[in-house]
Amino acid sequence: MKEITARQKEIVAAALGIISERGLEALTMKNIAAQVGFSDAAVYRHFQNKFYILSAMVDSFANGSIQELNRISAGDGSGLEQVKQFFFDRCRTFAADRALATVMFAEDLFKSDPAIAAKIHGIMHDHRRLLLKSIRRGQRQGLIKHLPATHFFTIIMGSLRLLVRQWQVSGYSFELPRAGEKLWQSLEILIGK
Repeated sequence: MKEITARQKEIVAAALGIISERGLEALTMKNIAAQVGFSDAAVYRHFQNKFYILSAMVDSFANGSIQELNRISAGDGSGLEQVKQFFFDRCRTFAADRALATVMFAEDLFKSDPAIAAKIHGIMHDHRRLLLKSIRRGQRQGLIKHLPATHFFTIIMGSLRLLVRQWQVSGYSFELPRAGEKLWQSLEILIGK
């Protein structure tokens, strides 16, 4: 991803605000222009259409996510601790930015734009690669059961995805990080030795 300008960041932030307040269906170039106080034409000078804005959101999430995963996996913590740190980080990230969670879990959006779908697939692949590294490390350390690491990845990420979805559907009626901590306690019992 190439670096985006300050104006583009402002537009992306406005788009996230619209999604957070009014939902993904309210994200139009006209609404974005009104939110940032630009003309429609000015917004189009920075982004060709709303899919480019969504793509910039996904890129930003991907970069932050991979940086965090790399930081965690390079640390001295056990493999199990690394997976736990990432799980908690995702809960905090989505709780801090509900709109980002909406975009990252908007399957219908990605069906209509192959480029964004490919980016999401790339993010999942990177998460999988780095988390499998930590899971296998935990297995070598005797802290995670010796079952297929790919199954543990699916259990962990599937549980996280379902928890975020429940949080969204409930109208954000519970604290996602706190619920994530409780869920992690059960996951650790399932996967740990």
